[in-house]
Order: sequence, then C-alpha cells, then structure tokens
Amino acid sequence: MVSRIPNDIFQFSTVSALIAGLATSGPQAAQLTGYGTHGLGTFTNLDGEMIMLDGKAWHMTTSSDGQLPIVKPAGAQQMLPFVQVTKFMPAFRSALSTGFSKDELVDYFAGAGGEGGGTGGPNSFVPFSVTGSFKSVNVRIAGPRSHERENLAEVTARAKKWDLKDVKGTMFGVASPEWMQGVTVGGVHAHFLSDEGEGSGAQEVRKGGHVLGFETGEKAVLEWAVTGRYHLGFPGDENWENLDLMADTAGIRKAEG
Repeated sequence: MVSRIPNDIFQFSTVSALIAGLATSGPQAAQLTGYGTHGLGTFTNLDGEMIMLDGKAWHMTTSSDGQLPIVKPAGAQQMLPFVQVTKFMPAFRSALSTGFSKDELVDYFAGAGGEGGGTGGPNSFVPFSVTGSFKSVNVRIAGPRSHERENLAEVTARAKKWDLKDVKGTMFGVASPEWMQGVTVGGVHAHFLSDEGEGSGAQEVRKGGHVLGFETGEKAVLEWAVTGRYHLGFPGDENWENLDLMADTAGIRKAEG
C-alpha cells in the first residue's frame, strides 16, 4: 500500500461509473482506516451514504418505509463501490460568519474568498470540514436501487430529503476541480453527521446525509488542506471495461446537487 501522506486522496472507482450503473462491489469498510481517517462514499447498490470521521465509518440510510433517516456504524464487511478517503490533517482554519452557505464555500475554495499562498484554488483538491452549529443543513439519503440497472441519477431522483434545523455536527467533504467532473464530483461534495443528541431513541442519536445545501449558525469553523497526490483505483473487471464512462455532466449535477 502507498504510504499515507497527510491529505492525499485515495479513491476507488469514479462517479461516471455510478452514473453508468456500476455499484455492486468495492473495498470493505474495515479496510478504509488503512488509507486515512476521513472520507465519504456510498455502499453496495447505492444503499445510503457513508461518512468517515476520525477513523470511524458511518452508514446513513433510511427506514424500511423510506420516511426516517437512520444512522449507524458501518458494518466491517460492507462494500463501497465509490469512496474517497484521506488522512485529514488540516493546515488552515477560519471561523465562518453566520449564514455562510454552500455556494460561498465553492467560491471560497476557488479563490474568491481565499487567503492565497497555497491555500487552494480552482485547480486544487481540497479536503475540508465544517464543524459547529448550523442554522440548516439540507440533506438527502439515496437508495438502495430497486434493480441492478438503476443508476445513480435515477436513484437520487427518488431520494428522501430532510432540512435539519438548528443542528450541531460535522460536515466533511472534498472540493475538486471542475475538470475532474466524472472522475469525481467537480465542485464541493460533502456529507454531514450531527453530534450525538440528547434523546434516547435510536433515531434521535444521529442524523445526516449527502449535503445539498447549508447555512452555518453563530459558531462554525472551516478547516481545510490542499491535496498533493490523488490515488485512483479501478474495479478492473469485465463490467468496468464495458461501461461508457464519458462524463454525463448534467446527470452528475442532477444526482449530486
């Protein structure tokens, strides 16, 4: 295995492969800590969202009727047909103003609000976290797909969405250059996990999902780093070779928000 250099990104498969319908196998959740501490991805058959924080992978899915968000530790043998992992060691930190949004974060990393001097830009990969209070976090949890040919865009089109209000938690994601659209998600791709709640019920402990939008509260902190190396692994089987992997930009934008 390649040495874990801080903030290097290890990725398995591509977003275009998910759009084309390849979503059955990949590395197991138990293997992820060999590559980093933080990450995001999806599970076999697009069954929910994965966020990894401080070496622990979480499975964000829905109840059997699709109405309630369920957050639980990922099973050690659960496979991820798409995943990004990094040994996250932030080099930069900034307190965010109340109401800071996803669109502003995109501009920040592109340089409109950045500090210059190696803090990122439109051609950089930027792993980041936002922690603290949020006025709102708009999330969705997709899947699982209903049949093997159903692709990412189709699954996310019927995904349940929630608007989490006045919540504390951690958002982790990767901001990627637009020219990498299809290999990954160009722009900001992030998942969110709330802090442990006060309630005793299973659904009250954690909430989260794929981030469609957000607004920060009074106390939120952005931490980030700039990636020096990007490692990409492939399924490498017959199903992979038979895919049309030309980037479906419109499909990715529709699926990923």
